[in-house]
Amino acid sequence: MNFRLFGDKWTQYYKRGFLVSFFIISFMCVIDQILNTPLFFSKISNLSIFLFTISTIFFASVFCGLLGMVYLLFVSLVSKKD
Repeated sequence: MNFRLFGDKWTQYYKRGFLVSFFIISFMCVIDQILNTPLFFSKISNLSIFLFTISTIFFASVFCGLLGMVYLLFVSLVSKKD
């Protein structure tokens, strides 16, 4: 178990998971708005749908950041100390 790895790198893994998922989901939303029939998000036609879409993107990004931390915790449990 290498908990020092978790202590040193948790912010890096969280930021990486958050930012990558934020940009990917935002790109998917932009492409989805261009299509005639959206696949993943509703067409943004008023403020409430816009706020719901923005909050969905944000919360999904937070979840992916937490998944990155779970992965780091797993790696720190499996790896040995140097």
